Amino acid sequence: MQMHMPSTAGFVDANGVSLHYELAGSRGHSVVLIHELGGTLHSWDAVAPRLAEHFRVLCYEQRGAGASEKVRREFTNDVLVDDFEALAAAVGLPPPYHFVTVAAAATQALRFLEKYPDRVGALVLCNPAPGVDASRAAVLDERAAFAAREGMRAALPTTLALSYPPHLGERAAYEAYLGRYLANDPVCFGFAFRALARTNMLHMLPLIRCPALVVAGRHDTVRPHAGSAELAKKIPGTRFELIDVGGHFLPTQAPQALLALLQDFLPR
Repeated sequence: MQMHMPSTAGFVDANGVSLHYELAGSRGHSVVLIHELGGTLHSWDAVAPRLAEHFRVLCYEQRGAGASEKVRREFTNDVLVDDFEALAAAVGLPPPYHFVTVAAAATQALRFLEKYPDRVGALVLCNPAPGVDASRAAVLDERAAFAAREGMRAALPTTLALSYPPHLGERAAYEAYLGRYLANDPVCFGFAFRALARTNMLHMLPLIRCPALVVAGRHDTVRPHAGSAELAKKIPGTRFELIDVGGHFLPTQAPQALLALLQDFLPR
C-alpha cells in the first residue's frame, strides 16, 4: 500500500518571478529534483511520490518553464540558482540539499555547490551536461533563435526527436511528455538554451567532496553513456551507474530503475 505523504503545491514569488512548485514529505533530508531543459516538474511524477515517503522532496519549474512565469529578459545560470535559493527560503526547505538533476540542470547544482559547499549533502547527476565549450555556443544560439522564431513543433527534429525516441519507456509517458514539451514558451526555451551556451561548470567536478552519483542511460544519444562514465571519473569517489533501459530523460523513460538507485544512494 502506498503511503500518502503530506504535500503542498502552489506558486511563490522568488527572485522577482512566480515559480510553480510542489513540496511533499514531512521528514528526512531535503531532496531537490531539478528538471531538464524543456521539462517541467511533471518529469518527476513517477519518482517524487515514492521519495517523499522518506524525504522532504521539492520539485519546481524553472523560470519560463511549465506553469512558472514566462519572462522576456534573458537570464543566466546564476539567475536560475538565485531562483532556487529564494524558493527554498520561501517554502522553508532547510539545507543541506540533496540535488537530483537531469542533463543541463547539473550546471545549477554545481554552481550552488561552488557558492555554498556546506549546504549540499549529495549530488545525483543524470546524464549530466555540466558545461558547454565556447566553441559550441553558436550552435545552441542557433537552435534557441530557431525555436523562438518558428515555435516548439518546428524545433522538434533538432531537440526532442534526438533526446526522446518514442520507443523508450511507456508510450503514454512519451505522449504526455511530448504534449508538455510542445506547450513550452519558445522564447523562454530559447533563453534557457542561450543560458546553457554560456555556462561551463566542468571545473567543479574534481572539487566535489560530497557523495556523488552519476547515472547514464544506455540509449542516450545526446549524452552517450561512455562520456558520462569518463565524466564520473573526474569526481573523487563518485559512483557510476548505467540504466540499460534508459535514454536521455531517465525520470520519464526509466523511472523505476532510477528510483531504485536513488533509494539506495540517498542517505535516510
